[in-house]
Amino acid sequence: MHTMGKVGIWLVVVAAVAATMLTSKLIQVRNGWTKKASVAREEYRALVPKLAELQEQLDALEGDRFRALELWGNSSPPVPTTVQAQGALVVDLGTNSGITEKKVVYGFEVLPDNSVVYRGDFTVATARDVQSQLTPNWKVRNQDGATWQSSKWRWRNQLPSAYQQNFDKQILLLSQREDDLAVWRRSQDVQTKLVAQSQEQLKLREAELVGGDQLSKNAADAVEHREGLVAAVEQVEESRNQVLTKVDDLRRKLRTVQTDVDRLKALNVELTDKLPQPEKVQAANNP
Repeated sequence: MHTMGKVGIWLVVVAAVAATMLTSKLIQVRNGWTKKASVAREEYRALVPKLAELQEQLDALEGDRFRALELWGNSSPPVPTTVQAQGALVVDLGTNSGITEKKVVYGFEVLPDNSVVYRGDFTVATARDVQSQLTPNWKVRNQDGATWQSSKWRWRNQLPSAYQQNFDKQILLLSQREDDLAVWRRSQDVQTKLVAQSQEQLKLREAELVGGDQLSKNAADAVEHREGLVAAVEQVEESRNQVLTKVDDLRRKLRTVQTDVDRLKALNVELTDKLPQPEKVQAANNP
C-alpha cells in the first residue's frame, strides 16, 4: 500500500476517534443545557404568579405615592430647627429651597427613635437664602411648647384637609378646656377664700362662746366681750346661785321667825284665856 494511503487511513482513524469524543462531549453539553432549560422553565413557571403579585404591589405603591404627593405635597429631608419663645421656629430652609414669606408650611418633629410627631402649621415670617423664621398659626400653650425640641424637623408644603381639620378641632377643644379650667380655678379660688373667711368667722363665733385671742383684752369691756358668752353665763349663774342661797337663808330665817311669831301668838292666846273675863267679873259684882 502506498505510504500516503497508510497515512490517510491513520488520519481517518484519528479523525473518527476525535469525532467520537467530540460527539460524546456534545451530547453531554446538550443534556446539561437541556436540563438547565428544563429547570429554568420550571423556575419561570413558579415565578410567574410572584411576578404578577409583585407587579400588583408595585402598582399599589405607585398609587400610594401618587396619592401621597397629591394629598401631602412635597416634603423636605429632616433639617435643623431651633425652637424659640412663644412657639416661633428658625429653620435651615430658605429661598433656595422654595421657601417664601407668608407661605404656610407644616412641621413634623423627628424624635430620637426616628418616629415623627406632627406639630402644626406655621407661616413664614422672614425668609433668607438658607434660613427662615416661622410663627405658629395658633396659640401655642406653654405645656405644649415645652415638649418641642431643637432638633431635626421634616417640613411639608401640603396637608390633607381632614388631617388639618382634626388638628384644628383638637386645638379648639384644648382651648375650650383651658377656658373651662381657668373658670374652675377662679371659682376654686373664690371658694377657698370663702372657706378661709368662714373658718375665721367660725373661730370668732367659738371665741365669742368660749373665749379666745380674738376677743378684747380691755378690762373695761363686759365679760362676754372679754371671756366669751359661756364665761359670762357661768358668772351670772354663779351670782344667781349666790342670790338663791341668800334667798334660801332668808326663807329659813323667815320660817324660823314665823314659827316664833306663831308660837308667841299661841302663847298670847293661852295667856289671854287665863286672864279674868269682863263678863264673869260683872256677874260676880251683881248677884
